[in-house]
Amino acid sequence: MNFFHIFIACASLSATFLPEGKGQQTTPPGTDTTVVGSENAPAPPTDSVQKAPAPTGKLVAKHKFLNLGVTGGQLTIPFKIRRKEENQTFRLTTDVTLGAYIGLTQKLSTERNYHLTVPVTAGLTFVNINNNNTSLEFSAGDGGETEVVPGLTWSTGIILQLEEYNFGFILGKDYAGEVGDQWIYHRQWWWSFGLGFSFTN
Repeated sequence: MNFFHIFIACASLSATFLPEGKGQQTTPPGTDTTVVGSENAPAPPTDSVQKAPAPTGKLVAKHKFLNLGVTGGQLTIPFKIRRKEENQTFRLTTDVTLGAYIGLTQKLSTERNYHLTVPVTAGLTFVNINNNNTSLEFSAGDGGETEVVPGLTWSTGIILQLEEYNFGFILGKDYAGEVGDQWIYHRQWWWSFGLGFSFTN
């Protein structure tokens, strides 16, 4: 065996017992070996995530306009203005109505106590009957004095509240029970208005 054969045998033996990792390409410590686009790729920074745009001024104003509420309470109508058919004038009557209302209320200001209410009311009315407001077939009492008979009323309108002050405009119809069609204002339109001050909030 010559020298060349001995060298080849030693080289083969050395290659067989090389430690694991010897002769392979190594990566310096601290180097990120993650492949871009793979499943193990890190998530992008949170600062780069897009956020939903804030609502615009027009959208906020629209939501405020739609801020309606349902309200209710008691309503007293102390007088009514009625139309006189014979001479096309108007007459003030004291047919008091006591009733309740329910309606839609819109808040007009976010800083002040301003509200607008559209009510629907129903109640009991006290109709003043005499010879001047009934037909010839009916005679009110002995001697023509005024009688008070009960009736029913429905109405609607607008009520504006500005802080402690209330302004209202109401219109409706009365239905006289006992008198019926003999009363000249039976089922006829009337209207009324009122001003008020609230001492408590």
